[in-house]
Amino acid sequence: MARTTRIGSEVPTAALDATTNESGMSAAPPVNPDLVRAPEVPGARRVGRNVVEILVFRGLSTPVALLLVVLHARFLEPAGRGTFVLAVLTVTIFSRILSQLGVAVVNRMSEDAYDEPHELATLVHRALGLALGLGLVGSAAIVGIGALTPAVGWTTALVAAAGLVPNVVWQTGSGVLLGLARIRAWNYVQLASPALTLAGTALLVVGLGGGVRAALAAWTAGHVLTAAGALWLTRDAWHPLRLPALGDAATQLLLRLALVMGAVQVFALVTYRAELVVLERLEGVAAVGIYSIAMQVSESMWLVGAALATAITAPVVHHSERDAVRLVRHSVVRTLLLTAGVAAVVALVAPFVLPVVLGEDFGDAVEPLWTLLPGVVVYAPLQVLAVYLSVRRGRPRLALAAAAAAMVVTLAAAVPAIDAFGLPGAALASTAGYAAGAAVAWVLFVRTARVARA
Repeated sequence: MARTTRIGSEVPTAALDATTNESGMSAAPPVNPDLVRAPEVPGARRVGRNVVEILVFRGLSTPVALLLVVLHARFLEPAGRGTFVLAVLTVTIFSRILSQLGVAVVNRMSEDAYDEPHELATLVHRALGLALGLGLVGSAAIVGIGALTPAVGWTTALVAAAGLVPNVVWQTGSGVLLGLARIRAWNYVQLASPALTLAGTALLVVGLGGGVRAALAAWTAGHVLTAAGALWLTRDAWHPLRLPALGDAATQLLLRLALVMGAVQVFALVTYRAELVVLERLEGVAAVGIYSIAMQVSESMWLVGAALATAITAPVVHHSERDAVRLVRHSVVRTLLLTAGVAAVVALVAPFVLPVVLGEDFGDAVEPLWTLLPGVVVYAPLQVLAVYLSVRRGRPRLALAAAAAAMVVTLAAAVPAIDAFGLPGAALASTAGYAAGAAVAWVLFVRTARVARA
């Protein structure tokens, strides 16, 4: 059953009058859609406007991210790009584990046990404390993993690891903004990270001729500055800053909720990381750099599904069961059609654009990209289905089951497929995993909806 969110007195009224978003991934995802549980969400009648605003900001950040790929491809070459991807991906896995701390704060605000007038600030203090403490532990682990990865090394991993804590901090602040329905500020934070990284890369790599470590330093600096901006935008939620209690039951509940909500994204990233490791061992680090281009281009098409999932969250939660199911089904069909249309265009232009923009060395990314596209299309509606399974029905473990199915199938197919077909084999394994995850999610949605209406 939906619950009433009680926001503390420190939250300004204006914050509750903005539009609202759930990640989601991240694409990530963006921010995971396994979130808002309140019965009254500002912006519930403005689905179209919310989608347009999210797409506008993503329309700004996506070219920035692609330009970063171009700069890395041109100035780092395939081997350098591969090293960069391996180092950053390890940091990203750890950051995604804690990426939902901010969303967990707002979710816990809706529990009946939280009646204190300043509970928002108290919970944000706990979330920031967890981000700092566990982020430092994760940074040490990243350096250790880098030392065991010949293509990276501990010194390169150290530069990347320095970006973990600020990464988690700005994602925590971003989640708080999203939960308070301040979507414009949330969009600013999402755009800041790639834009600042691009500026740093232009200076350190293009202007000063730096290599992989300079690119990683620019990436880390982008996260540091974004974290500062997120803290400024959320200052009304945490100021004055006080030392949090990190060992009490409330903090433990907060952490458990954040881990469950971030697990779906972590599963996807672990799958990707393991697949790249297999590819690096069998085909070399240059193959990782080339394959990462195909992955980044194809998965950027999940933006449409992420925007739709974000926009329908409130209506799905508050409609009648029949209307909620109907809206989810319509949104799934819309996501499939729009993503398939984009995929068709990408498939046609990729053979001409990739070699010209990135260089002839990256022409080999076209075939794995073609192989990835069907899986990316069928997996795109998973974000929409997660809104129903996790948000309305309150069963995020069902979305996690779909992600786990995708991971198991991908990992099982990776070694034989890559050994037999090389780069296209890696894409084939991913496509098989995407199809399995989508099938599981759809079956769970149909069964859950049938039981709910019985």
